[in-house]
Amino acid sequence: MEISRDHILTLLIENESDIGICRRKSVSLAKQLGFDEVKTGEIAIMVTELVTNVIKHGGGKGKILVCEVKTEDQQKAIEVWCCDSGNGIPDLEKAIKDGYSDKVSLGIGLGSIRRFSDIFELNPKDLPLLNGNHLSGFENYSNCIRTLKWVPSKKWIGTNRDLQIGASSRSKPGEVLNGDCYVVNHISAGKTIAAVIDGLGHGKEAHIASQLAREQIILKAEQPVNSILTHVNNALRGTRGAVAGMALIDTVSNKLSFSGIGNIEGFVCSSNEKKTLLSFGGIIGHNMRTPRVFEFNFNPGDFLYFSSDGITSRWRYDEMDWTKHPQANAEHLITNFSRNNDDATVLIIRYSS
Repeated sequence: MEISRDHILTLLIENESDIGICRRKSVSLAKQLGFDEVKTGEIAIMVTELVTNVIKHGGGKGKILVCEVKTEDQQKAIEVWCCDSGNGIPDLEKAIKDGYSDKVSLGIGLGSIRRFSDIFELNPKDLPLLNGNHLSGFENYSNCIRTLKWVPSKKWIGTNRDLQIGASSRSKPGEVLNGDCYVVNHISAGKTIAAVIDGLGHGKEAHIASQLAREQIILKAEQPVNSILTHVNNALRGTRGAVAGMALIDTVSNKLSFSGIGNIEGFVCSSNEKKTLLSFGGIIGHNMRTPRVFEFNFNPGDFLYFSSDGITSRWRYDEMDWTKHPQANAEHLITNFSRNNDDATVLIIRYSS
């Protein structure tokens, strides 16, 4: 992908007063590029933490570059390079956990910086060639972090009227927090992203993992499903991890794109056949394989089924009345076929004929 850079700003980091200067300059550019108040706030936090890290435990000296990135199709982003002369990060897996900080800083850690970023790189191998050689001297620093955040496109608010949705989820009996969750996000009048996520185990740690995954799916909903899973994998590093099945339903082209990692059961059913959705093995956030996308026809009358492993295999597909509303079937399966030792979730989406 060819990109160009503009509005390039480089600043030296030498003392604590530079934290506010770098933050204000970055916020100013973010607003020019069209970021809303929430996203601008995230950029302010990212830059504040990055520069603070340089001052507190990056050798006290560094350099930051902030610029606009634009693709061939005119998609814009803000890019930040932050480099220092410290000793590096001794324990990367610990450092990217949310809340980790080995010295005085915001305490949000690299984990949250990573989640706020669409692209996050530690010590990129290649420095880009910029007009005016603005990155000159960056190669002399021992550590560099690169982050990039795309300007969000205008969000469509509404529902897909061609889809009937049923979902039911409950925590393991005796647990307050549910380690499972589901997502149904309408990207446009004809496109919907849907997923079931199961944080490993149950209880608080599983809940944290599944909610982080859910957040990333919502934030990155307009990207291809395999790219979304990659973002989820990055966000879940340092957590217990999760498994997930995800589908993009397009009722304009009558297509369904699926990608999954782990033991989420899924199938697409039409009037004459049932097609199982194949997930790859692994744990998101730990040992996730490269996601693969499978394409299916998805026509009026077809439906999509997802469930976590909290649903037993004792129920029979041909004994269900699929003419009922998906909500009735989802609640029936949760009530009668969920395990007592795990969280359980069912999501059913029918394309209305």
